[in-house]
Parts: sequence; C-alpha cells; structure tokens
Amino acid sequence: SYKEDDDFETDSDDLIEMTGEGADEQQDNSETIEKVLDIRLGKKGAIGASTTVYVTEANGNPSADFDPEKDEGEVQYLIKWKGWSYIHSTWESEESLQQQKVKGLKKLENFKKKEEEIKQWLGKVSPEDVEYFNCQQELASELNKQYQIVERVIANSRKTSSNDPEYLCKWMGLPYAECSWEDEALISKKFQHCIDSFNSRNNSKTIPTRDCKVLKQRPRFVALKKQPSYIGGENLELRDYQLEGLNWLAHSWCKNNSVILADEMGLGKTIQTISFLSYLFHQHQLYGPFLVVVPLSTLTSWQREFEVWAPEINVVVYIGDLMSRNMIREYEWIHSQSKRLKFNALITTYEILLKDKTVLGSINWAFLGVDEAHRLKNDDSLLYKTLIDFKSNHRLLITGTPLQNSLKELWSLLHFIMPEKFEFWEDFEEDHGKGRENGYQSLHKVLEPFLLRRVKKDVEKSLPAKVEQILRVEMSALQKQYYKWILTRNYKALSKGTRGSTSGFLNIVMELKKCCNHCYLIKPPEENERENGLETLQSLIRSSGKLILLDKLLTRLRERGNRVLIFSQMVRMLDILAEYLTIKHYPFQRLDGSIKGEIRKQALDHFNADGSEDFCFLLSTRAGGLGINLASADTVVIFDSDWNPQNDLQAQARAHRIGQKKQVNIYRLVTKGTVEEEIIERAKKKMVLDHLVIQRMDTTGRTVLDNNSGRSNSNPFNKEELTAILKFGAEDLFKELEGEESEPQEMDIDEILRLAETRENEVSTSATDELLSQFKVANFATMEEEETELDERSQKDWDDIIPEEQRKKVEEEERQKELEEIYMLPRIRNGREGVMSFP
Repeated sequence: SYKEDDDFETDSDDLIEMTGEGADEQQDNSETIEKVLDIRLGKKGAIGASTTVYVTEANGNPSADFDPEKDEGEVQYLIKWKGWSYIHSTWESEESLQQQKVKGLKKLENFKKKEEEIKQWLGKVSPEDVEYFNCQQELASELNKQYQIVERVIANSRKTSSNDPEYLCKWMGLPYAECSWEDEALISKKFQHCIDSFNSRNNSKTIPTRDCKVLKQRPRFVALKKQPSYIGGENLELRDYQLEGLNWLAHSWCKNNSVILADEMGLGKTIQTISFLSYLFHQHQLYGPFLVVVPLSTLTSWQREFEVWAPEINVVVYIGDLMSRNMIREYEWIHSQSKRLKFNALITTYEILLKDKTVLGSINWAFLGVDEAHRLKNDDSLLYKTLIDFKSNHRLLITGTPLQNSLKELWSLLHFIMPEKFEFWEDFEEDHGKGRENGYQSLHKVLEPFLLRRVKKDVEKSLPAKVEQILRVEMSALQKQYYKWILTRNYKALSKGTRGSTSGFLNIVMELKKCCNHCYLIKPPEENERENGLETLQSLIRSSGKLILLDKLLTRLRERGNRVLIFSQMVRMLDILAEYLTIKHYPFQRLDGSIKGEIRKQALDHFNADGSEDFCFLLSTRAGGLGINLASADTVVIFDSDWNPQNDLQAQARAHRIGQKKQVNIYRLVTKGTVEEEIIERAKKKMVLDHLVIQRMDTTGRTVLDNNSGRSNSNPFNKEELTAILKFGAEDLFKELEGEESEPQEMDIDEILRLAETRENEVSTSATDELLSQFKVANFATMEEEETELDERSQKDWDDIIPEEQRKKVEEEERQKELEEIYMLPRIRNGREGVMSFP
C-alpha cells in the first residue's frame, strides 16, 4: 500500500512559517532560498520583484525584448523563497542574491553543480536522449506552474498592520500543509471565483444536519424518468444504463437496502455513485455527511468527477501528512460558531482512514461508500474491522470484481453492507455452499436485491471487439541455463513432492517466473559489465526470449502507428523495460505503486492528450489502480500473466473501455515449456469450469468460485498442482546439455502473429458473459482425458528429470561453500548470498 505521509516531502522547518505572514517577520529581514526552480540567460537587471508572475502579468515581462545577440545578458535563477508561495518566486542573478545577503546559498551551489553535470552528460549522449531529457524537464515545469494556481480559499482575516483583508490559499497540486496567507488585492485579480466560492460555502444553508427526516424514515421511491437537471448540467448526459443504475441505487436506498454496485470496469461506477449522492442532496435535502473511501490511485479522478457532475456538493479531500490533515480539520471541518460540519462529502484513502479512525469514526455518516471494495473481501483485515464499526445510515460498495475466488469473500461483502441479514458465515455456507448442483439458484435469489452488475457487452453495442493472441516464445540460451540451475539448486525441496511446503514451492515457482521474464531478475549485470549503448541494448534483449519477441513486435506496432500498454507484475521488470524503451528512444509513460498522485495524473493526461507522442505506457498489473482510463491505446501486451486471470482481465479493460473507437489487440507473452505455460493452462480451465457454475446469473457476471472457500487470491493451486506445474517442461530442458542450450529460432514477426493462438470475443454469447469466450474450449470430454495425461506426466521423479552429475555439481559447490565459511578460505566464486548464487 502507499505510504501517503511521504507523498508530500516537506521539511518540518519549511512548515513552521507557513502559518505566519511568511518570512518578513524574521528578525534580520533577509530571505531564505527554499529551492532553485530554473535557470535562464536573461536581460541584465531584469530581476527581483518585477519578475514575479503577477507583476509580469500586469506590467509585462521585463526580459521579453531581450536579444542575447545584441543585449547584455546574465545568468538568472528562478528562486522559490522559504515562507512564500510559488507565485512570489523571482528571477535573480548570483550578484543580486549576494547583495541581498540571502540565506541558503548552498542550494544555489548544489543547483549549479547539478546543472554542470547535466550539461556534460548532454554533451555525450545522442540527440534522442537530449529530447527525452527536455520532455522530462517540461513535465516538471508544468507542475511548477500548477503550484501558482489557487485551488480553494480556506480562511480569511485582516492584517494587523493595515487591516487589509487576506485569504488562506490552498494551492493546486500541493498539500494543505503548504497553504499560505495572501493579500486580497493579489488573489482577487485571477482567483476571485475562489474567494466567491469560499464565501458561498461559508454562508451555505446546505450543510449536514442530524434532523434531516429521511435519515429516520426513508421516503417512497419515485423513479427518475429522465436525467434531472441538477446532475451534470446541460452538456453532461448519463447513458441510459447509468440512469437505470441511479434509479436502482435510489430504490435500494428508499427500501433501506445497502448494496453493491458491481458493474464491469469502464461503465462509470464513479459517475453513478456521484449522481446518487447528488440525488440525495437535491431531491431529499440530505446534505451529508457522505464519506467516500478510495484507493490513492483513483482519488484524483473522484475529485474531478465530483467537480464536473455535482459542483454544489462541497467536497473535501482528506489526505496528506499530519500537518496537512490538522490544517483540514482546522479550516475545512466545522463552523466555529454553530459547530456544524462544513463539508457535504469527504474523500479519503484506506491508509489515512486507518490512521485517523478515531476522528472519522466519531462522525455519524449519512452515507459510507467504499471504492475498489473487493479490498474488503477478508473480514479479518484491519480495514474491514475498522470500517464495519463506523456509524453510517447507508452503505455502498463499489467493485468491478465482486467475486474473485470464493463464497466466503462474497459473504464478507454482504455482511459488511447488511450485517443483520447476513449475520453468520456458517449459515450462509450451509445454505449456498452446496449450490453447485443447482447452479446456485438459491444464491441468485438472495443476492438479487443487493447486487447490480452489467457488463460492457450488454450495455454498449458500440464498443469495438477485443482480440487476444497468445504469443508463445522460447527461452534464450542464458535463460535455459538459469532455469535448470534454479531447479537443480532446489532439488532437495522439490524431491519431497507433496510432503514439501506450499510456500517453498511457491518461492521456486516465483523464481522460475522471474527467469521466464528476464535473466537480470535473477542476476543483475555487474556494474563493470555495463557496455556502451548498443551492447547494453543487445545484452538486454538477448537475456530474454520475451524481449526478443517484444522488440520485433514494437518495431512493427510503431510503424503502424499503434499505441501500446505493457503490463507486468514485477516492478523490476518494468525497470528493465523502461531501460529498453529509453535506449530505443520510444517515448513512454510509466505507472506503478511508487508513482505518486500528481505525477500519475500528469502521465495519464499526457498519454491521453490529443496528438500525444507517447508510444508506450508501462503499468504494473496490480497498481494501475482501477478507474484509470487509457482508452487512447489500442494494443495491450501482457508481458507476464497473473495467477489470477481476473487481474489480467482488469488490465485489458484499461484500454477496452466505453469511448474506445478502434479494435483492441491483446498480446499475451508466454514462455514455452515452463511453469508459466502450465499455470496459464490450468488457470484457464479453472475459470471455464467455475464460469459454468455462475453463468446463469447475469447480475454477478464474472466470478471464480472455489469449493474450499478460504483459498487466497494470490495462489489458486494446491500442493499437488504446484508439484505438477514445477515439473512441466523440465525434462525436455535438461535434455539439452549444459553449455549447449540452443537460442530461440529466428522468426519473422508476421509469421509469429499468424501462428498465434487467437481468442476473440464474439458478441453472440450474451448469456455466458465475456469470460467464456475469453477461453474457447471445444468440449469437456477432452478435458477429462487431458487431466489423466497430466497426472501421468507429473508421476516422474525429480531424480529422473535432473541429471545426476548436475545435482552432484551443485552439492559439491554447496559443500565447498560451507568449508570456506568454516575455514574462512578465500572465496572461489563471487556468488550473491540469498536465493541464488551463480557459478
């Protein structure tokens, strides 16, 4: 999970003055450099107060007519001053800074040093690298511009000295901790609308009250025949199924049913939820307080949609470090006179909710909504235990994947929304656990009032098809060596068979999955092995059969003008792909768990912008954060597949969303004759069989139910299956002698695509949902036969698979190592400690 406290790195000493009048209260009156933002060659003397944003907007830029050929210039630095907001940043020359005796000149020295290093580096690299660097710079300066925009005014007062009014301003893209007091005269020029909305919020009559009568007794339901004018204004129209969704939410509320909105991804669950809150607000004068708990990755999109679809609702985004949250509670929380809540809706993240559960838990919420609610599937988790005790009049869970693995998870969600109705798991299991025989009819009946799920195919006929091709690749020679090496090293654990430990087997499978992706994940190249650009690229590509193929594929897609999303589960793999894309000079964006809100938002906007040059977007399968729309891409590459095909389906839905104009092509890379290929085959069957169980029930759509309800999401296989998976392909691999492993055959990319196994989504299979067409299976008789074959194959012992001399060699190495450690002999080889040490 994200560490939100570090989201905004601000030194504690930067924060102390923020609340005061800034730096001019300091005794010795000299300013302090907080950071150097930029450098330029400017007109001599065009520095100081006349270069702030607001002065240049009023009086023109003093450096505008500067011609470096004719006029005398000087090097100038854009300085952000400590205790002053970004709009007060000024251009200064080194001389002017020394004359003013400013503090913090060390920051300038460091900046100059860094500039010098960059300059030298730029001199050595290719023009494409320079261009890439400039683009990165541009992104950073866009952010700085953002920091000069007032997002909202949160307080007002009068100056002690002159009695002039001033306002406390929250700046866009910066945390509340960096709010600053600014003069009215300055702010009103460009941001009068922020002052107006501050005043109207302060005098607003539409604030939460406990006396709202619908809280005690819900009204009769009256259906909305058409979209009410208060939702979205003139130019935003709910689609018909979204209006139906709104009616269903309203109807459930009137009937006192808390519910799960489980539409497939990309159908606008956020918009339907916000419309529902707007309906409560306008139709029933229920002004909150509404609490919406969301993952960090979708936070900005919730904020955006609220502004667009329900501008009258006063929404406060409650995140940031301790200082920021204190600031929010001081200024955005309560009217000081009436002690009534100021906000209608509060958006926060799971992490912050757990940190501040005492504060948030003390409020009587009119509505509690949880986005990506499958996070609540474990009724034992801290988030679940915390939230279930919150006081709330109505609950809504929002999730695109209501059922991932088991009935128990579904019960957890139902127990969360209706604890009286779904009180005990044991009863629920007794009633429905045996439901396989009758296709879960009893379960469908019970679920109906509490769960709404539509899939894209049912609601939007205009969405182009998506086609998935499985591209099977061979390992490179080096990968084969590593793969055999991992198996041989773990011979002891493997030969225990089903007596071994599941977690031990899982670790081996994970190592092998890493090896299938890229050799560097097992053994990164030594620093001194780094060659020049071309050689680096060659060894990068040669270390992975998948990358050999991807390299060909991307060349072709680039020619065709496609735009590509590349998913991997391993962040280290994303690093390697990023290195590859950088060397190839393919413009790309990247998003994984470590990439923070603002930069993430910019990366998305940059990729989706009209005429965007970005060719690739690297995403981690899990972090992509749902509610992220990348419909401007038309190709998805799944670099490595998930244990749980559900996660891959979500990944594909990134590009395959309502609003998509082109066909979406999905390429799934799978390494032949390895654990990877076997996992995919088995997961596929699991999904097909499980799908048959639930296909009659269109409300829940895709599910993966498992008999033993406790199986965790991350590993759907038992020990028997894992031992079989580990043996898959190993025998053939060991037939190639050590050191004589063959490289993959050269193949033309068109040939590869022609031979690929294709799965397409036909529109005709309406009842059986996309999942089944995702995995075409001829008939089930053949599946039974395959099963027996599989078992025979997994009967073979590891003794027969791993040649004896290789086992002996490894044992000898191990012994050698122990002796070295006993006698502290000089090392014979430089193996890394840990899972792997390499000969």
